[in-house]
This record gives sequence, structure tokens and C-alpha cells, in this order.
Amino acid sequence: MNIKKKIKEIKNFKDPDFLGLNLYTFTSNAHYKNRKDLLLINFDKPVSQASLYTKSSCPSVPVGWAKNNLKDKIRAIIVNSGNANAFTGRRGEADLYHILEYVAEMLNCEKEEIAVSSTGVIGEFLNTKSIIDALSGTKLSKESSWLEAAEAIMTTDTFPKLSFKNFLIDKSEINVLGIAKGSGMIEPNMGTMLSYIFTDANVDGSLLKSLLSDATNNSFNSITVDGDTSTSDTVMLVSTNEASHDVINRADDPRINLLKNALNDVTKDLAKQIVHDGEGATKFVEIITTGAKNRDIAINVAKSVANSPLVKTAIYGEDPNWGRIIAAIGKSYEEINYESLGLFFGEHMIISNGMVVDNYNEEIVMEYMKKDEIQIIINLGMGSHDHTVWTCDFSHKYIDINTDYRS
Repeated sequence: MNIKKKIKEIKNFKDPDFLGLNLYTFTSNAHYKNRKDLLLINFDKPVSQASLYTKSSCPSVPVGWAKNNLKDKIRAIIVNSGNANAFTGRRGEADLYHILEYVAEMLNCEKEEIAVSSTGVIGEFLNTKSIIDALSGTKLSKESSWLEAAEAIMTTDTFPKLSFKNFLIDKSEINVLGIAKGSGMIEPNMGTMLSYIFTDANVDGSLLKSLLSDATNNSFNSITVDGDTSTSDTVMLVSTNEASHDVINRADDPRINLLKNALNDVTKDLAKQIVHDGEGATKFVEIITTGAKNRDIAINVAKSVANSPLVKTAIYGEDPNWGRIIAAIGKSYEEINYESLGLFFGEHMIISNGMVVDNYNEEIVMEYMKKDEIQIIINLGMGSHDHTVWTCDFSHKYIDINTDYRS
């Protein structure tokens, strides 16, 4: 991915005709000053949704509420950035209910029909007055763009994240569009990441959860910036069912593959954008594990390497210290056969038959490490399963960003 080209595409994105939903962004000044920090999406009628949330044992108030209360059909999504409303106790719950009650009355719907997310600093209370004042200052007459929507949910992100695919089902044009935020505390099982994906495909709501799970496993659950998981992660798939084709209501309907492919493309694109925007990142790193006995082993080995601070700092230093890769493979605690293990940096073979290859030329590999995008291929040589994980390096700037985060 050429990230500069991608950012330019996002900033010049022309909104498609997406019937059934309306976008509104606000400057509430609840945490950030003089920037968009509040997003409201409302739907013309109840729409089907499927959601996945953080596996953190300390989830935010919105995540806890959504897991227990959010309906399968919703009327709105509201997101505030800058404050996670996490570990805020009874007051945090009361603040959330206060906002939900206001929005429910404004949209003439039930609280349980409103999806809500908060992202930002943990442990600080919401400025509910600023949020409600921002919402009450408009009659929802002036809609926002998808670019503005993506900008409104950013925290330490340096650019908005947006992806779009369109295709045909039975001669009916279908849109799949996603926005996301995330830059730090990104690790599989999701990190401090929010993503909302929308389609107008006419698909039964019962199929959305499996579609979302499959797409997430190969995208958002296959990225890591720093190995830390946050309290607020949410990914949601919404179908407005505005397309004119006959409803897809069976998992074996061949038309569902068209939607599945587009959804996989959008989620993978968004996931890669998040890694490119990793806090302080200078390198995008793709780690491919092949030849595993099963998929779980492939995932575990790839994650072990991707989350190694020693590997990540070596990549930042453009040092082809392949010993750190071997050590990271070892700390996966999976069964490894030295003689069948192969390691490549891009097209450059590093080890084979349990040792460094005879013609290894470190100077050539050092030149490869100067690239903006690095590929590490690990062939376990023990089976037929593979998995890919995307990560980034650790730089001095990562420390600067996180020491200054709350200021």
C-alpha cells in the first residue's frame, strides 16, 4: 500500500449515493478544542447490525452497555472521541444514560436502538453538557461527509481512515463503505480501535455476524502496533437493506460471496491503514507464517514476532538482526523443527536447514531493511496452514506520543 497515495484518495473521496442513512459531525469541545469530535449517524428506519467488542476484562462503560442492551436492529450510532468513559464507575454509567436518553428523545427511538462508542483517555469523566449542547445546537439539517465522519472519531490518528468498494448483485449497485480509527494500543482481539462498516445490500440480519467475524479475523484481529489491547474496541457491520435485489437470507446463496469479498477487502484495507498510522511508526511490516500444522499455530508464531519489542526496534534501526526473529519464534512455545524452518526478509533467504544460508550477504539485506515496507516470511515446514499479521516498528516518537498523551 502506498500510504501517501491512499491518504490523498481518502481526502479527495467523493461520497456515493448511500440511501437510508444520514451523517452529522459536531465540535463539542468536550475534550479536544476546535475540532470535530462527535459523530452521529441516524437511519431512516431500523437497520440490522452485528457487532464485535474488545475482549478486555476492563471494558469501557459503552462497551459493557452495548454487550448487554443493544438491539439487533438500531436507529442510530453516536461516537465521541477524546474520552473513553472507561473505569468511571456509576457516574460513567449515569453519564452514558443521560446522553442516550437525550438522543433517543431527539430521534424518537428507544435507548437500546442507539449504538454508542467512546474513545480516548481512560478514567476521566465525560463532559456530557458539552456533548448534549453540541447535539442540541442543530436540527440535523446539514449533513456531513464520510471524510468528516472519519475525522470526528480520531484520537492520536494522523489521518482519517476510510475504505470503499462497490459492485453489482443482480444488476443492483451495492456499496460497502467503512471508516475506522486507531493508532496505538492496537493488538489482535482488538486494540483501541473503532470501525463502522455499512452496506446497502439486501441481506438478512442473521447472516451479518458470521460475515463480520470472518472479515475481522483476517483484518482487525491480524494487526498489532504495540501488543496492548484497550477498553473500547468496537467493530460494527450495518446493512440498510436499501438495494433492489432479492434478499439474501441463506449462507449458501452464491451471491453472498460477492458481499463477503467486498467486506474482506474493506476491512483489510482499513486494518492496514491503522498499522501505517501506528504511533511513531516509520515502517510497515508484513509477517507471513506458512507451513504450520494448523491455523492457530500460524497465528501464534506470527503474533509472537509482530509483538516483539526487540524485533520492532531492530526494524526501526534497519538492522537485519535475524536472531531476534528466531528468538521471537521460540517464545511462541510452539513445536519447531529447526531443519525445516525457513526465514526470509522479502525475497532474501536467511536461514535453512537449521542455520544461516551459505551465501548470506548482510549488506544486501541491510539495503532491503531501508524500505518503508518490510516483509518477513517464516516457513515452519510442518504443514499446509498459513496466516498473515501486519505490524509496524517502534521508534523514539512512540515514547514521545504516549508520554504526552493526556496533555
